[in-house]
Amino acid sequence: FLGHPTAREPPAAAWLGDTAQGLGAGGRGASAVARRAEQIPGYKTTRETIKSGSGDLVVKKGRQVTVHATGVVQETRAKFWSTKDPGQEPFTYSADEDEVIKGWDQGCLGMKVGEVRKLVIPAEEGYGPRGFPAWGIPPGGTLEFTLECLEI
Repeated sequence: FLGHPTAREPPAAAWLGDTAQGLGAGGRGASAVARRAEQIPGYKTTRETIKSGSGDLVVKKGRQVTVHATGVVQETRAKFWSTKDPGQEPFTYSADEDEVIKGWDQGCLGMKVGEVRKLVIPAEEGYGPRGFPAWGIPPGGTLEFTLECLEI
């Protein structure tokens, strides 16, 4: 990832913009949803679908995935990275191939294009007891990522 902590995470409404308005009953496209966060089986990371995606393709091991991502340190609410910041671009990686932290890898599996998920990743599935000081992630820091799947 590129970037460093410079701001706070935008509220969900800012992330979704107008896409969540006018959807649902009688609306077109993917519906905005309100689901409870669920723990990923076998992990401590939780995931919550903020907006449903569409299509037949899902994120699974080995697939190239492109996402918009915003990362926040839960304890301080400080944003440490966002692909939506000026000069940043969407992030592409291979799913479940250890290219990203474990909580992210597991939290994205099953996503569809257009889906927005919030992940809460404990340190042991994030940057661990060392943290990532260059990005302002403290030792043992819990991370929150809001991810939007753009392409699979």
